[in-house]
Amino acid sequence: MASKIIFSNISRSDDYTVLLNDHASATITPLKTTMVDLEPGEYELSVQGSNEEGLPSMCKPIQVRMADNRTLHLKIDSRNFAIGIYDEQGTQLNATHGFLCGTIADGVHIDNPIA
Repeated sequence: MASKIIFSNISRSDDYTVLLNDHASATITPLKTTMVDLEPGEYELSVQGSNEEGLPSMCKPIQVRMADNRTLHLKIDSRNFAIGIYDEQGTQLNATHGFLCGTIADGVHIDNPIA
C-alpha cells in the first residue's frame, strides 16, 4: 500500500516546489495543501522556492523513512527569511542548529544529521 506526505503551505505569498530524491514532486501554492503518494521507503526531502524574491532558494534536505500505509503531515513556510519544513507540532525539521533524528509519527522516521 502507498504512504502519503501531506504538505501545507502556510505562507500567504510564496509558492514552493517539493523535491523528493532531487525530483520535483509537487508545487504548493499559498495557503493550500497538496498530497504526494509514495511507495514505502527512504526519501531525501527538500523544498525549493518558486519565486525570486530574495529567499534562499533551497532548504536543507532531510531524510524521511516511511513505513507502509503511513501518512505524514508537514507544513512549509519561510519564517526567518529561509524556507522551513515543520511537523504538526511546529518543530522545524530542517533547522540549521541542533540535531534532529527520530520517530515523528507512527511509522515515520526523520534524520537531519547536517546540523
